Parts: sequence; C-alpha cells; structure tokens
Amino acid sequence: MTAFKDDSLKKNKWYFTVEIKENGKRKRIKRRGFRTEKIAKDAERKLLNDLDKGLNIYESTTIYNDYMNDWLKDKKNKVKQGTYENYDSLIRNHILPSLGELPLIKITPRHIQNLYNHLKDSNSLSGENIQKVHTIIKGSLQKAVDWDMLIKNPASVVERPTAVVEEMKYWTHKESVTFLNASKNSRYYYIFLLGITTGMRQGEILGLHWNDVNFEEKSISIRGTLDHQGKKFQPSTKTKSGMRTVGIDSHTANELQKLKQRTLNEKMKNRDIYEDNDLVFATELGNFVNPRNMLRAFYNLITVAEVPKIRFHDLRHTHVVFLLEMRENSKRIAERLGWSSVKMLDRYSHVSPHMQKDTADAFGDKFFSAPNGTE
Repeated sequence: MTAFKDDSLKKNKWYFTVEIKENGKRKRIKRRGFRTEKIAKDAERKLLNDLDKGLNIYESTTIYNDYMNDWLKDKKNKVKQGTYENYDSLIRNHILPSLGELPLIKITPRHIQNLYNHLKDSNSLSGENIQKVHTIIKGSLQKAVDWDMLIKNPASVVERPTAVVEEMKYWTHKESVTFLNASKNSRYYYIFLLGITTGMRQGEILGLHWNDVNFEEKSISIRGTLDHQGKKFQPSTKTKSGMRTVGIDSHTANELQKLKQRTLNEKMKNRDIYEDNDLVFATELGNFVNPRNMLRAFYNLITVAEVPKIRFHDLRHTHVVFLLEMRENSKRIAERLGWSSVKMLDRYSHVSPHMQKDTADAFGDKFFSAPNGTE
C-alpha cells in the first residue's frame, strides 16, 4: 500500500493510485483528497478489496441523480401509477436535493442519516413519508449492489426512521349529518354520502361505473380506482382484498337513483357533446370528476357546516367508528373496507373507550343473570 503527498495543495494533500485491467488493457485510477497518509492507505485497501469482489469501478462513480433517473424509469412499468408518482415526488423534492450530486460510491450512512434528520427537524415530511424515503433509498442502492456498482449498501446499516402515529380524526354521527345537510346542494353531495355510508376510498368512489351498482341487491362492486389526477382509471385495486362487493343501505341506494336520473338528464341536455363513459360520478359532459375540484368543495363545505376539519380519507375512519359502535363483526368490517387483515382495526383501539365499558356491562348482564351457570 503506497500513498503519495502533493505539497502543492494547502490541505487534503494525500492520494493514491491503483491499476486495473479493462478489456485487456491496464488503466490507472487516481483518488485524491485524503487528509492523512493512513486515511489514503485505508481507502486504497478498501478499493482494492472491493475490486476483488467484483466492483465495477466506472459504474460506481455514476452520480446518484443520473442513477435515480434510470431507476425511476425501471420502476414505472413495475408499480401502479399512483405509487410511481409518489416515488417521483419524494425523489425529486426530498432525496436528490441532498444526495443527488454524490457518486454512488461516495454515499455513506452518515449522508443518509443526515437527510433523515433534516426531513424530521424541518417538518418537511410526515414520519410515514420519511419511512418511504428510507425504503426508496435502501431499495435503489441495493439494486446498485446487485449490479456490482456497489459492494455494500450504505443504507442497510441506517435504522429505519420511526413514525409517530398521528391522532385519528373522524366525525361523530351528528357532525356527519350536519355536513351532509350542508352539502345537499353541492354537485359532489353523493360522493360525500358514499364516503360516509360505505367507507370506500376516494379513488374507488370516483372510479365507479353504473354497471358496478346493483340496485336490486343494494350493492356496489369495486373493480378499480381513479388516479389522484383524475385522468386514468386503473382496472385493479391495490390488493386482492380491495376488489370486493360493498352493501349499501336503502337511503343511499335511493339517493344514487336520484343521481342516475340527474345523469340521464344531463346526457340528454348535452347529447351532442356528451361523452358517455358510464360513470356514476361525472362532469356535466360525462368526463371523470376532477379530484382537486371535489376536495376544494369538500373543505369549503366543512367551513360552511362548522364541523371539525378532516381529510376526505377520514370519512373512511368515520365509517369504521360507526361500525365499531354498532358492534359489527371484525371480519365483516375488514371485508367491507377491503383490508387484507383484521389487524388494521388495532388502529381504532383508542377511538371509543366507552365501548370497552359497554362490552363489560354486556358481559356482566349475561354472566350474572344466570346463577350457578343455569338460565
């Protein structure tokens, strides 16, 4: 191991050179900028060891920004559009500004941990999204290892960031009714109604077609979702359990009948330019509803109704709380919501503490009403 000193530099004077074979020809590689002779020799030893293990020295110097552009392209055809767009946003806005200019081989666990610390301290992202950042970085660098661009994944020794579960928000029965009354005259009223009475996801509701609605059986079949941009219908849901049939109550079914009549009237009124996509929720010309417009109306109506501000997704939580208060079976709740496991209900254990008292009272009434175990 030999290191050299360049006295023409003011600092970090030490460097080393190694020779490698490429296509039968010998090439010399110089690495500069080391503070001491020992650090330079240690770096040389590590590089030679990595080369022995199969490191592609030229690929390892690929700038992370360029590498991630290719990684994203590879992901595009392997994940759903919504997932891809989430990856793209996190990478462009939060990962590359910190790591993008580094060569792959220069990325260290310290760089990665510093990024997580910054995202947390600046409140740039929620805990869950910082965890997604970790998943993306770790996954992308592991692929670089698989391709011999790195020998070891620096993210593998960085602890997965913790995420504090935010307090769940939902409406009471009174608040839900108050909001629905305030939104009666909104074009989006039926969307809000279905969110509360079925617990369906936003994309599932906006992606519904009339042939998914069975008025005779009072049920809705969920076969796909509309993306968050309101431009593309995806004919399959996130999971196998997501493709399901959801029962609807008589009131909701009657309201949907009114919506269907309104849709037929608009189709006749605009028949020369109407685009019939068989959508349950459509614009006056038959196109997909713009999610942003719908959400804008949702938040405006919350102000009008003077109810607590929640997200549209919290209507789903609201529906679950109603079911729990009704003492609905856990398995049926999971099936209705499209969950793969009843463990999802663990998130709701703190929502209605009075239900524990109700359960205890019901047990006591049953158990002690029959002395000596007889009825």
